[in-house]
Amino acid sequence: GADDYSAHVVVQFANGDTAVRPITWTDTISRVAALKAVGFTVEHNGDLVCSIEGEGCPVSNCFCADNLWAQGQWAGTAWDTTAWPPANLVDGDVIAFRNGTQPDYSDWGLTGLLPAAPTYVAASDALEWMRSQQQSDGSYDDGFGKIGASVRALIALGSAGYDPDAWGSPSLLHFLTVVSPIETAQYAASSASGAGKLTVGAAWTGQTVTDFIGLNLPISITAYYSPTTGAYGSGSGDTAWAMLGLYAAGETIPTQTIDFLEGVQNADGGWAWNEWSTDSEVQHTAACVQALLAAGEPVTATEIISAQAFIASAKNGDGGYGYQVGNASDVDTTAFVLQSLLSAGQIPTGNWCTTIRCGYLLSEQAADGSFIYYGSPSLYATQEAIPSLMHRPYGPLALWTYNCYVNYLPLGVRNSSSTP
Repeated sequence: GADDYSAHVVVQFANGDTAVRPITWTDTISRVAALKAVGFTVEHNGDLVCSIEGEGCPVSNCFCADNLWAQGQWAGTAWDTTAWPPANLVDGDVIAFRNGTQPDYSDWGLTGLLPAAPTYVAASDALEWMRSQQQSDGSYDDGFGKIGASVRALIALGSAGYDPDAWGSPSLLHFLTVVSPIETAQYAASSASGAGKLTVGAAWTGQTVTDFIGLNLPISITAYYSPTTGAYGSGSGDTAWAMLGLYAAGETIPTQTIDFLEGVQNADGGWAWNEWSTDSEVQHTAACVQALLAAGEPVTATEIISAQAFIASAKNGDGGYGYQVGNASDVDTTAFVLQSLLSAGQIPTGNWCTTIRCGYLLSEQAADGSFIYYGSPSLYATQEAIPSLMHRPYGPLALWTYNCYVNYLPLGVRNSSSTP
């Protein structure tokens, strides 16, 4: 009704996992009440948060050394942690809770440590649109195949801290593991990249990767390994996703695999998917950068530097990136590039907003939350955009400073320099 208000709640745990939830209410609601209303288990002393989902301190000893929870709200261009006691939520608010890791409080707070609220709101809106696209059997279908689309949904949910067994009725997890377990297993058995993607989705959503529909997913990936070449499957595309799956599962990536991937890099610094062509692809190159970083290669490695230079050369005037150099910008390529930059931390002391600018990505989101591909809402593009908006790369997350004292809305071509 007319008295319904809406806002968003962001929670970042000490390991960096981040959740975003929309909330609607009538009358009044406090921050802690909002946190509970969207499904989190909270121990608190009045407005003071002691623990969320068991992380922190018991209410009987709220100030123990493990409670590094900071809270605040988005104040238009930056996070504000100063208001105390916190006011009740108002329509359009974005509130955040973030747990630090350093007992000396050196990483306590939100400012500079938590990305800008508009990207989380965009991710949440995209997820709510995705929710509306779920099929009656719990699956997703993008016209290319239910399992692939459902695995992409699994990854998107994982990036935002959602439980796939509570997403839809029947749930997404029910579809993958109960309705279609044979098809899900066939997806993992059809390509190394499929096995890798399923492993990322399972790991990100907290499933047991060594026993998912009876599969040991790291072993499913390893079945594709060639000790002769170091490759997984048919080339760099399969190998990169195999590496990202192993990384998500906490497994070691063989040195020979790093050598293989670097060995098939093109002279221009890019890669072509499974070497099917000599024309480098921006999106695939961004995945390869994350795979090498996941394998432990330093950001100073020649291969990473030349790959980043190739990616930078593909940046368009609108701030986005196309599938190949010279192509018009598209959502999923741009999302992958943002993830590769998050992983490489190209300017680790730089300001995320001014260095990378999500303007193009945000400009491609429709009012209903979907992302647009050739003028129409695209499930595929929407699913691919969500992890990047959640600042969740497939490789490791570099140390970024997220100070955002600038207008975070689409900036157009205010600065079309050659840096990514």
